[in-house]
Amino acid sequence: MKKIISILLILSVAFVTFAETGVGSTTLNLGLQAAICGKLYHGFTEEDNASANDIKSELSGSGSGNRTVGINLESDAVQPIGYYNLYTTGNAQITVSFTTTPVSMTMGSTTYYVPYQLAYAASNGNSRVNVSGTNIGSVAVATTSNPGSSTPTIVLTTTHNGLRWQTISLTAQFAGTLNEAFGLPESVGAGYVGTIVATVTALT
Repeated sequence: MKKIISILLILSVAFVTFAETGVGSTTLNLGLQAAICGKLYHGFTEEDNASANDIKSELSGSGSGNRTVGINLESDAVQPIGYYNLYTTGNAQITVSFTTTPVSMTMGSTTYYVPYQLAYAASNGNSRVNVSGTNIGSVAVATTSNPGSSTPTIVLTTTHNGLRWQTISLTAQFAGTLNEAFGLPESVGAGYVGTIVATVTALT
């Protein structure tokens, strides 16, 4: 019986010790820690995006390209060809450069190349992206000699941290009258195809 009583007393003392809050108020700190990965969405679209969320929603991080059809190689007019979109939250500042290839088509052993001038201008975005320059390449008559790709040209540079987003409108201009006089052959298969490559580079 004495052993049982002593055990009960010990348990009672232990309970009182853990239940006591002390004199006055006390403060407990719970440390919270979180990690955020930088996001990058970029790509070409047919329509302009009016907000950062629109870019994120439409591109979904795929960075895939877009095909523009209905370009008239025999027109001298400036032709809209779509938009480029950038959304980034990474800490590294970045540049975006464009490289273009002439529109071309091969028939038999001959390849026909159609140079053009790519022009671009800022559309929607925040103040944390700088748009530089205005055009790439030049308007020139079609040729059967490969003029090669353009020199990579920096078109966007990010500044600051946090969300940075920008859309730029793209247009192309061809030497339409001269191309018509040159006599470009009728298109076959996929027709005349060229590319605009957007390259993202982190600044060190």
